[in-house]
Amino acid sequence: MMDKPTMRVSDLAPPTPAVDPATRWVLGLASLSSGAALVLAIVTGAELWLATSFVVLPALIAVVAAVAVMRPERQPALRRQVKVGVLGGLDATLAYDGSRGFVERVGLASTDMFKAIPIFGYGLTGRPPSDPVALAAGWAFHFVNGTGFALAYVLLARNLPWWAAVIYALVLEAFMVGLYPGWLGTTLTSEFLAFTVLGHVCFGAVVGVATRRYA
Repeated sequence: MMDKPTMRVSDLAPPTPAVDPATRWVLGLASLSSGAALVLAIVTGAELWLATSFVVLPALIAVVAAVAVMRPERQPALRRQVKVGVLGGLDATLAYDGSRGFVERVGLASTDMFKAIPIFGYGLTGRPPSDPVALAAGWAFHFVNGTGFALAYVLLARNLPWWAAVIYALVLEAFMVGLYPGWLGTTLTSEFLAFTVLGHVCFGAVVGVATRRYA
């Protein structure tokens, strides 16, 4: 006689309700706010702190409002996705920086691959780019950007195959290539393009795998 399959209590429990689309879109777009602030600062010539205040603060208000009216039973799914987005974004940003730092360390890159970091800090604090406070602010902004990009992907595109995140990262690359050289006063070279593409491919791969596996 065949044994009857045992039924677990978890099999009887209803599935965790998904995050509703409106909340996902509000939080997903808000996650892009620091990147949007940077684009605004570059395009308009505004100080980065001013552009950040103009874009990020309204986005935070929208996030608070969306979460406040969210049904409690949907919050576990949101917490899981936010956790995946934040942790995956940190790992992806480390992979992005690690790939560029490696090529610079071994002498393959003749330009400073991290030239934007102190400029971020200067735009946020008004201090000289070499000032430790400006550098700390620049690195913080850099990681907030990376985490925000990853979180937006998790919230808005988590059901896509992992390689879709690589395409997403290459779209971010296109924005960077279009804006950074003129802003930083550098020339767009094949070397710069190759190594920034490498960095964004690494970023997208980490985000895509983390999203498919955990979100």
